[in-house]
Amino acid sequence: MKNSRATYAHKTLVLNEHYSGDPPVFDATKAQNTTTIDRLIVRPQFRETAEALHLAQGGTMGRVHKGLLTMQAQGRILVPDVSQMASMEDREKALRLAFDPYECYRDSPTTEGVYALSWLEPTLDTSPYPTGWMNVTRYVRPVRQPETEWTVNDQSNRRWSVVLESPDPRLYDTTLASVYSAAGTASVVNQGTIPGPLRVTIVMTGAGATNFTITAGPPGGVACVLNLSTMVNNDTIVVVMETCGPFGSGRSVKKNGVAAFSLKTSDYSTWLVAPVGTTSFVATNTTNVGSIRYEWGHARP
Repeated sequence: MKNSRATYAHKTLVLNEHYSGDPPVFDATKAQNTTTIDRLIVRPQFRETAEALHLAQGGTMGRVHKGLLTMQAQGRILVPDVSQMASMEDREKALRLAFDPYECYRDSPTTEGVYALSWLEPTLDTSPYPTGWMNVTRYVRPVRQPETEWTVNDQSNRRWSVVLESPDPRLYDTTLASVYSAAGTASVVNQGTIPGPLRVTIVMTGAGATNFTITAGPPGGVACVLNLSTMVNNDTIVVVMETCGPFGSGRSVKKNGVAAFSLKTSDYSTWLVAPVGTTSFVATNTTNVGSIRYEWGHARP
């Protein structure tokens, strides 16, 4: 992150403005008039379901869940000299506004105030990333406003730090992948190293089947079933398959933008993901299904 431009989607905050492009190029003219991000401390959190007393009595270890991830970002506000103090004050105000938890939540209640923090990372995997750099994103929300440190004897810089929390601990390619399928089979290719989230958008041309089904992988794989019998032309159903950063918070089924969870008739465990590598998703009972769009994120730990 240090050697690339970083952007935070809330209030379009830009950090490390002295780097631009892919691969990133250093711009010396901006090196002393920027808000840098110099350090990022990442703290993955885990939760284990067994109680201590249960274990003490000879019980088994409980299931381990990967949960909230916290990060501490640290950097500096830099200006050329003391004559640019007004610019420093403006930069600090912009930083505080962008990383204000209340403003984040008020501006995006559907994501609970979570926004994308994106930057470039170097990689040796130059097949999908020919420049040797990959655009990556974490979806985060500030815990509190940034803390700033003023130095009386040096008015050319001001240190800052902020604590961020991420309900989805995965790291993603900034650009989502997608594929359309009128019906039948679609191939989903997750270039990441762990399963990624999946969003399915279905556009109808009329009343559908009561058992429209999407099955992951070979026959016998996980099947998500929807009742589309009440649909009419141009009805759009969007199914978010798990809690994740790219698609907001919480699993959901919406019809024309309105919650319609009852359309999903299969078991609670029949949500789909994009496994690592290539997976075939097969749609059946596709009466009056005009198009199916699969979207997913290339995910990493």
